[in-house]
Amino acid sequence: MQLWSLDTRCTTMLNLLLTHHDYVSIVEVAKTLNVSRRSIYYDLNKINEWLETHQVSFIQVERSRGLILSSSQREKISELLTSDIEHVYYFLQPKERTQLILCSLLGQFEPVFVDYFCQICDVSRNTAFNDLKTVRQKLNKYELELIFEPHTGYRVDGSLIMQRALFLYYFEPIIPILQNRAIPGFHLLNFYDFEEVEQIMKQLKKVEERLHTNYVSGMIFSLSTLINNIIKRKESIVIDEVDAEEITQSQEFQLVKIHFPQLNSNEQIYLAMHLLGSRVQVPTKIEQTEDAIELARQLVTDFELLACINFDDKDQLISMIAHHLKMSIYRYKYGIQIGNPLMADIRTSYPDLFDLTVKAARGIKKKLGVPIPDAEIAYITMHFGGFLRQKNISVTSRILLVCPNGISTANMLKGEVESLHPNIEVVGIVPVEKIEQYLSSIDFIISTVDVNTTVPVIRVNPIISEEDRLRILSRVARSSTSKLKSNQITMEKIVKIVGQYLNDDQLERIILELQPLFGSFETGDRRKTMSIRLSDVLTPTRVQVLHKVKDWRSALTIASAPLIDEKVINESYIDAMIANVEYYGPYIVIAPYLALGHALPSDGVNALGVSVLKLEEDVFFEDRPVSVVMILAPIDKRSHLGIMKDIMDLFNDGQFVSDLSDYKMPQPIYELIVNRKKDEEDEVYGD
Repeated sequence: MQLWSLDTRCTTMLNLLLTHHDYVSIVEVAKTLNVSRRSIYYDLNKINEWLETHQVSFIQVERSRGLILSSSQREKISELLTSDIEHVYYFLQPKERTQLILCSLLGQFEPVFVDYFCQICDVSRNTAFNDLKTVRQKLNKYELELIFEPHTGYRVDGSLIMQRALFLYYFEPIIPILQNRAIPGFHLLNFYDFEEVEQIMKQLKKVEERLHTNYVSGMIFSLSTLINNIIKRKESIVIDEVDAEEITQSQEFQLVKIHFPQLNSNEQIYLAMHLLGSRVQVPTKIEQTEDAIELARQLVTDFELLACINFDDKDQLISMIAHHLKMSIYRYKYGIQIGNPLMADIRTSYPDLFDLTVKAARGIKKKLGVPIPDAEIAYITMHFGGFLRQKNISVTSRILLVCPNGISTANMLKGEVESLHPNIEVVGIVPVEKIEQYLSSIDFIISTVDVNTTVPVIRVNPIISEEDRLRILSRVARSSTSKLKSNQITMEKIVKIVGQYLNDDQLERIILELQPLFGSFETGDRRKTMSIRLSDVLTPTRVQVLHKVKDWRSALTIASAPLIDEKVINESYIDAMIANVEYYGPYIVIAPYLALGHALPSDGVNALGVSVLKLEEDVFFEDRPVSVVMILAPIDKRSHLGIMKDIMDLFNDGQFVSDLSDYKMPQPIYELIVNRKKDEEDEVYGD
């Protein structure tokens, strides 16, 4: 067999596996490399072929667990990767090129010409110019301007604080390709110098040790790169709305002064803010309570519209998210990263929720005029996940607080903990010596002091930090999942019984309708994901094409006809959709030319379903033209979220929208939709 080179994305995946001594899920690998799960399986095949050429055993995927290297594989792969075997660079994706160009512009200390972008991305001048158009649009969203001067080149003009915040925002996703030198023009990069960044990282590690804390490695790397650029650019920021006096009294600031004397006072405060802000609230002079409440209200409302749901305890959810936003607004402004080590777990546990939350956050992102990092989105996702629990399933986490610091501190801690999640119940506040009597009735302990016990313990500060909050929320999520899995009546038991009396098609339908009550289920060769997808509920008979309709009411009625015929919905559901639009306006127009009609499950839904009406002539919902009307019939608050994600992904894809406009018959439209958004699990597992 002929030897061949391994591309750098595959090398990145191998390095990721080498740094983990436990299983790494496919989802986590995909998120780290910023590619689809399908791409990970494709790359894994290439890796295994490469391993075979070097007489190394294949890397296997263990269902429900992921990837792991054996000790022998680990040793041989490490040797191969450090040998003189030449690796080839892979072609950067358009999104990666945009991120790379933005970092080059935002981190530069002198202007650059278009040829520089051609070299670092290995693209033509035309491609580079097209990428710069995208870059210009992204900068404009944050009131930054891309300037070109004929004799000097491209530079960014605008708030230096915003430039730094955006640099950190766009730097984080390119860390894997940067650390693995997967960039064609790696040695030409103007914003990254390996040796200088390494020296700064060593200084930050010393600060970390003196603070007795652990920052996420990606955060340290990002911050080190930014500091290197700050030193080179020799520009200083003006810090406002921040209590500088309080910051300068912190241990973080004192250590920054010792280890980074080359920075001026303002920059030392700025760096201390990053070190403080990843763990505690940045001290500010301005109260943001009302603003935070309005932002939270907008976020929750936008999520409801996108997810086609209504929260029962909306005011409580708004209050919780407002509390988080109040703590976070200044982190967003200054680009401070919270270093969320649980983000991969959150994305794995709530994949559809996470993506919908990203879309819902666009409104407050625009209003604030600052980027909101994925680590913050993950935190908000956990709040939405808690409030979307089903009422008939009790998953409350019973928590014991151990706090010897006095009644006022204990009550403050209790209030903070209970505000984090609706599934939290604080059963008591006790000193260490009184723990034993509670051990049999609690799920875990939150303590401000060290506790030695068999029950899981989360050690927190008396005034809990963001890191403390994340660890508590993660524990609640795991506890909830564990309790759901322990139900005595399981999906497997039901299917085993009824499967004796049904054919395959009938059994699939039963599984689909029971799935929202039990979560994911796997049967035979059909391995379902945690969520139901658009391809699971759309059939050719539920797709219609018409030249035109009388008005938007007729559009909703006609689009619903297949679901009425199949008794998926009742006539009352159509009345409810029309009444909602009459009352709220054209809120169901969720993307250009797309209206998604929906109401509540209680308005006449008998089963989960979707139908599609394609119009050759637009119908208007007030002043909004619509050529595609989809009807969603949800049976609860959660089971349709994967469907919603698929719909949003489709209509955010310009190529899909263009292709759809050319189709005139139901069957081709059905095939276009299903083939574009076919369940990834079916594809990657289908051998």
